[in-house]
Amino acid sequence: MKKFWICGPFKEVEDRMERAAFKMEQMRIFLDLLEEDKRNQKLLSSDSIDEILLAKVVQADIDKRLNILLGIPNDDEKKDDEISRETILKFIRERTEE
Repeated sequence: MKKFWICGPFKEVEDRMERAAFKMEQMRIFLDLLEEDKRNQKLLSSDSIDEILLAKVVQADIDKRLNILLGIPNDDEKKDDEISRETILKFIRERTEE
């Protein structure tokens, strides 16, 4: 559904309401991530090796989602993409040579 207001003070009010709703949703997701991180920290302090390994894997995912939410660029992801691209190209070249 298209919005009725395209300019003027009513449009400004609609835009502010949308920004406020977005910020509230962003804050909810951020608080959920912090709560998940707190639970994961408890697992990291566990005595079980399996729980510690699982918590370390989950921690990497939590850190990645926090970085995305906070707008922090991830240089490792670019490197991984380059490696994946090289591997795919190498595979395609090998298949075409056969």
